[in-house]
Amino acid sequence: MSHPELPPVRVLLTRPKEQSHGWAKLIEAAGAEPVYFPTIVVGPPPSWEPLDESLARLAEYQWLLFSSAAAVRFTLERLSNRGALAGIKVGAVGKETAKALATAGVPVDFMPGAGDEQNGAGLAQSLPFVASGTRVLFPQAMGGRSELRDALIDRGCIVDVVPASQTTAVVPLGPVPAFDVATFASPSALRAFVGGAGLAVLSQKPVVVLGETTAATARALGLVPFVAAAPDGEAMVAAVARSLNA
Repeated sequence: MSHPELPPVRVLLTRPKEQSHGWAKLIEAAGAEPVYFPTIVVGPPPSWEPLDESLARLAEYQWLLFSSAAAVRFTLERLSNRGALAGIKVGAVGKETAKALATAGVPVDFMPGAGDEQNGAGLAQSLPFVASGTRVLFPQAMGGRSELRDALIDRGCIVDVVPASQTTAVVPLGPVPAFDVATFASPSALRAFVGGAGLAVLSQKPVVVLGETTAATARALGLVPFVAAAPDGEAMVAAVARSLNA
């Protein structure tokens, strides 16, 4: 896969800073300047009790599914005995989530293929056949999307969705640094930006987003986003290059 080259533009990164380092390296390697401007923070849920209770009876589940690297990090921090994962299949929504699991030493049994959507709906559609009655644990962000849960329930699975993280807007947001292209990886990051900085600052600059949900949020705000082909850093850089050549 060839890597795009970028002119020396300033690319705004609105993800939480700890999630943006990999993207920043890719932007620098492509010849541009990453500009950190987190609009959201990802922290613990209001209570660990639901997650802790589920992890205490982990042996009851056949599948453990993750749709974000943050959910992986918080869940594994609460799991004192990694040996409890033995015999449980682990699924990841996409490459970044799978990388977080691999970095933590947890093998990934399933991830959507290159031709599948790398989101909850794509994971549900491409997940190998699971029998009715299969028990699934799905730790996710509070208020996260329900497509994965709903699809599995439709297949007769017993799905426990428990909060593993909570996303909140950075308040106050502070002045927006100079940038040439803005990137948004989630609707919450985009809404937090607009809520804190207004919409006008984005009206004359290319806006790059990950996923159709974030794209729909952008369009609803009157923006014309460039949508990355996949929810990962390489696709984001390619979309930035495309936005500059439009």
